[in-house]
Amino acid sequence: MLTEKEIKQLLDKGEGTRIEFKQARIGVPATLYDTVCAFLNKEGGIILLGVTDNGVVPGLDAANIMQLKQNIVTALNNPDVINPPYPLPVRDAEYEGKNILYIRVPVSSLVHKHAGIIYDRENDSDIKVIDERQIGEIYFRKRQSFTETQIFPELKMEHLSTDVFAKVRKLIAAVNTTHPWLTATDERILRDVNFIRRDFSTGEEGLTLASALVFGKDETIGNILPAYKLDVMVRRENTDRWDDRLPPLRTNLVDTYIKVLDFVKSKWPEKFYIEETQRKDLRELIFRELVANVIIHREYNTALASEIIIYTDRVEAKNPNKPRFTGPLDLDTFSAEPKNPNIRRFFSELNWADEIGSGVKNITKYLNIYTPGAKPSFIEGDTFITTIPLIIDRIGSRYAMFIGLARLNSNQVGERKLNILKNIPLNSEFKELTDTDLLAVQLAMTWEEKSRELDKLRFLIINNIQIERVKKAVSWEEKSGELLKKRGKTILGILILTLEPASLEELTKTLGYKDKDRFRDDYIKPLRDNGLLQYTIPEKPNDPNQAYLITQRGNDFLGGHRI
Repeated sequence: MLTEKEIKQLLDKGEGTRIEFKQARIGVPATLYDTVCAFLNKEGGIILLGVTDNGVVPGLDAANIMQLKQNIVTALNNPDVINPPYPLPVRDAEYEGKNILYIRVPVSSLVHKHAGIIYDRENDSDIKVIDERQIGEIYFRKRQSFTETQIFPELKMEHLSTDVFAKVRKLIAAVNTTHPWLTATDERILRDVNFIRRDFSTGEEGLTLASALVFGKDETIGNILPAYKLDVMVRRENTDRWDDRLPPLRTNLVDTYIKVLDFVKSKWPEKFYIEETQRKDLRELIFRELVANVIIHREYNTALASEIIIYTDRVEAKNPNKPRFTGPLDLDTFSAEPKNPNIRRFFSELNWADEIGSGVKNITKYLNIYTPGAKPSFIEGDTFITTIPLIIDRIGSRYAMFIGLARLNSNQVGERKLNILKNIPLNSEFKELTDTDLLAVQLAMTWEEKSRELDKLRFLIINNIQIERVKKAVSWEEKSGELLKKRGKTILGILILTLEPASLEELTKTLGYKDKDRFRDDYIKPLRDNGLLQYTIPEKPNDPNQAYLITQRGNDFLGGHRI
């Protein structure tokens, strides 16, 4: 709570970049949310309600205070007022016998709008930002800020849990008996990971949001982030609700990590793996990365919950996020950026996280050992979505549909390629499609959609596909005519025929093309340029023995996966 001395200091300083006064004698001031939005977007600040612009304190009517607080708290959780919503506590204080309210607004790592308009702060004014260049500058500025570093002046050591400090020391002792934290003070531990921070632009020093999240008592976390929670549930039988779940977690991140990891592991069978002569549980290797990523990379400046949902064949995690772009991560080229680097550093001390970006790489590595052929997906957006398939559906007996759509037969493809085709995993989103005709339609539409993202490739399908006409067709060759145009059939045929190396001559002959140069320019080159085909002799493109082979990306395209 603000003391009279602290209030006087604010009144003496007067309004500025980080201080705002509002009268609020009758109701919530019309400009309050402009200021909240501007503070969130700029440097944070404090708003005093019951104070005139020139620092006089008429105070607030005691009978109206509760209603004022309720109205403000409700509005801050309403995306029509502040978007993204940002819950903040509204607190009481007294100055010379007068009642006032105050709101401490931290700097946010997101860009916020009030009623659809972005506001910035200049001196003591809230400025509407409509110029595209200025908006771009605000977004760039936000990329340099981290939620976890917000300083809370009223957060003290007594608001943290001594039990969590003791647990951390015990966890560290189990892996490193000489770690300096075993004999360090609680404050020293906090300073080592920058959970106590000094803001050199303002001179302010104090405990940060990260310290509360990692070491805070449940009451402390609830007061700072009233909407924060992590939901973990099993949806195998009851997919609309849940079969089993953890109680919604609103506790410190140490206990959260332990509880969630144990729960998720318990829902899948053990599979062990020898790595560097050590026997390791693959579930531990996969899910420690998933759980750590959900905790470390969450955007805590939002009222949205994190979710981990366990299905029959997969685990999905949905995490509020500050996106760098929108779309799937390319696992070969993505560049990781820290979201909460100090929390990540703390987790590294416990051996719960490695270097930045290791989570995505380790999940991919160990998942393919747990379930050969399985490939996780990571979708960047306002919500970061991770999907880990643990039971995969393969093309199997549906291979006839694939070669039929490409106007090929088993003899043209050959037994070895057919066996490879049968083992390609299908996108788990198609798991419920037991009707092969419907699956063929869905795959054709997926191939066409994916090809739009690729340069000069465009997989073509029949406009306005009619499932009734597809079902009436007797053979897959006839069904192909109702689904795919010639270009689509040719692309599909090339990908199937290159499941093992195939030369340009073999491809053109099998697919009925005479002009090899045109065929190469129209089909082979776009497939190579987009990473679906590769040379077998890449260092000698013109080698007479040159052939083409499908890539993993090409396999993913065939199986209807994101590429």
